[in-house]
Amino acid sequence: MKGFRFKFWMIPVLLFIILMLIFRSGVFSEKKLQTQEDSGVAVRVAAAQYQEVVPGLELSGTIEGKTSATISAKISGRVDAVLVEEGQQVKIGDPLVSLESVELKNAVRTAQDAVTKAQVNYDLALADYNRYQKLFSQGAVSKQQLDTAEAKRKSAEADLSSAAASLNNAKQQLGYGVVTSPVDGVVANKAVTVGQVVSPGAALMVVQDISQIHAVVNIEQKDIGRVKVGQTAKVRVDAYADKVFAGTVEGMNPEAGSGNRMFRTKIKVDNADGALRSGMFAKIRLDTGDPVQVLSIPQAAVLQKQGLYYVFSVEEGKAVRHQVEIGDVTDDMIQIKDGLQAGDQVIISGVNQMKDGQIVKVTP
Repeated sequence: MKGFRFKFWMIPVLLFIILMLIFRSGVFSEKKLQTQEDSGVAVRVAAAQYQEVVPGLELSGTIEGKTSATISAKISGRVDAVLVEEGQQVKIGDPLVSLESVELKNAVRTAQDAVTKAQVNYDLALADYNRYQKLFSQGAVSKQQLDTAEAKRKSAEADLSSAAASLNNAKQQLGYGVVTSPVDGVVANKAVTVGQVVSPGAALMVVQDISQIHAVVNIEQKDIGRVKVGQTAKVRVDAYADKVFAGTVEGMNPEAGSGNRMFRTKIKVDNADGALRSGMFAKIRLDTGDPVQVLSIPQAAVLQKQGLYYVFSVEEGKAVRHQVEIGDVTDDMIQIKDGLQAGDQVIISGVNQMKDGQIVKVTP
């Protein structure tokens, strides 16, 4: 019983000793309880600085071929052969599709026979007329007989002319049995197969001339005064990220689009090597003035909220939010018209999660 009381008495003593050791170790000291926030959020910064830029417009557009001809048959018929493949280069007059031509050839043969008969009848009527004309000059036949012979000659001549026209028409229809290319270009969007019955006007394929292409963009009303015919442009496409294609403004639609109130503009680009293809998405820059010095910062520093633009600068170890007025974008830099001064250190990492007055720590 005495032993039991002794052990019970020792328990609180042991607990007290353990707690004293824990507190002396500093586990609950104020220094250990400091949050990571007190040491600052790690951020990267960049200085607002002046740089020389050429004023311009950054636009998005689509590549279109100089000429795009939709190919269709002029007559109905069953496709006998498709003579080209997509991507194939063709010249004006090259055959693209042929239709079954047995009936067309028979029509030509029938028309030719009709011309032969009409020619025989005309020759006989002409010979009779000449004979009656000679007899009439000798007083051997009457004027009425001569007139009758002349009428037969004219009728036979008309029949011959009609037969010849029918023959020409039959030959033309036979010619339509082979669909040819109206332009030089590349075959695209082939939508015809052997055995298919086609109708006049139905699209069979497209032939595009891409030796020169157009980058087509829409210009806003506020910028039309900055764009002129003959102005140089730089065109880029994702397929050739490191290549810049030189272009020239060729023309602008004088009337704004009814839907977007923007002006459709074509920029001509030489494409002799065929690198650019119709339908490609393009980024276009139009230089619109002489080089100027502008205050710029990386685009990564700019935060947009409800149509307003903000940046955070580092001041006395804290993030301070500034509303700014932005200008043109050049590569990955953006112009700052108001709200910052040269040398201001702006935060370029974690901007979307940053709060005004937040403690920060600048890292390389």
